[in-house]
Amino acid sequence: MLLRFKIKNFLSFYKETVFDMFPNIKREKLSHHVYTEMEVPLLKQVVIYGANGSGKSNFIKAINFLRNFVMYENFLNDIDLDDYIFQLTKEKSQNIFFEIEFLYKDKYYIYNVDISKKEICEKLSISGLNKTQDTLIFERKGTNIIAPSIQNETSVKQLLSLNPNSSLLPLNLKFPVLASNNAKHICEWFSKKTEIISINSTIPALIKLMSQKPQMLSFTNKIFESIGIGIKTVEISDTPFEKWITKTKNTTDLQRIIDKSSIPNRNISQIQNNRNILNITIQKGIKTVQELLFNQYGQSGYFKKMKITAQSDGTVRLLTLIPALYNAIYQNKTIFIDEIDNSIHPNLMFNLLKFYANSESNGQLIFTTHTTKLLNQQELVRPDEVWFVEKVEGNSQMYSLNDFKLHNTLNIENGYLDGRYGGIPLIGEIEAEV
Repeated sequence: MLLRFKIKNFLSFYKETVFDMFPNIKREKLSHHVYTEMEVPLLKQVVIYGANGSGKSNFIKAINFLRNFVMYENFLNDIDLDDYIFQLTKEKSQNIFFEIEFLYKDKYYIYNVDISKKEICEKLSISGLNKTQDTLIFERKGTNIIAPSIQNETSVKQLLSLNPNSSLLPLNLKFPVLASNNAKHICEWFSKKTEIISINSTIPALIKLMSQKPQMLSFTNKIFESIGIGIKTVEISDTPFEKWITKTKNTTDLQRIIDKSSIPNRNISQIQNNRNILNITIQKGIKTVQELLFNQYGQSGYFKKMKITAQSDGTVRLLTLIPALYNAIYQNKTIFIDEIDNSIHPNLMFNLLKFYANSESNGQLIFTTHTTKLLNQQELVRPDEVWFVEKVEGNSQMYSLNDFKLHNTLNIENGYLDGRYGGIPLIGEIEAEV
């Protein structure tokens, strides 16, 4: 689980800003939104507000950047680092800095990294939580390294010399040079316990995912049943390819892809308008077409099986979010969602959040939104679960609603829209030309 994240000189975050998942223990309402069984109490969810262009999406991008850096050794080689450094100052710093604290396998880790074109400096420790001294796992500056569990310092230096733009973490997975498994845990946490959903995210293999995880399909139906959008259930149909193709038009390209593929057992997903419209499984030469069908209510209790092509953008967006909610609840993942309300009605979003908050899990949900109505939903969100992003002279800064003194009768939504907490655009009048 995420504890704290620091960002500096990345995109619009020029000065160091700190985001955390720590609750205000004095607040007693919605106590089930706080995990208290660990040594450090943590929030189950956080909602982030801010004007367009304030830096909300850049916060998600910062998490994703660090995730890619930790997981992929060639990540920096494939990008232009200058594109991610803060630009709106004469005296540009060439270093991007991140620090993240997280809980994984009953240990609290602190990882920080200073990234520049000149060199990589990084440090990983087990946190003493300010009670005892942190335990160093490794500290690296360029090709120099200090690590209690190092097996061959010369080999490590050679490895870093050959891969100067890579973190030691993914290199250590391929060529284990640290005897301790602790260094592997940060890679595991990012790869297995975090998930990032952008505004335009899709799941190309959604049908395959639902087919291979019946429990996720059952979870999807539970969600649809709870939120009431006119869909009774969702199911996956299986049709022999030969039968399906006789009833379907414009299949030439699909047939060519199938014929060219030499892999004996495989899945081929077809995407149309960001929707996974079908999945073709080929097992031992037998081809089967799988489609998502929606049992949808109509007139006078009538319902019909409808394809995903007939569904609204909101329903399709919901299908993107449901696996993430499933992973937060049942896989204890930390999920980051940019603009959770994109194409989704506020009341539907509220129902999703209520469903998640009332579930028993050890996951976390961190999302951005413009739906201000949520601020007054006291049965859905605590003040310490609300964060703002505000941009001043090009620099984005983050702070919590918990930093403000709030009266019980205060209308938080109106206060936010009036600029009491910042994080809103200053818009002048737009005059039409005659």
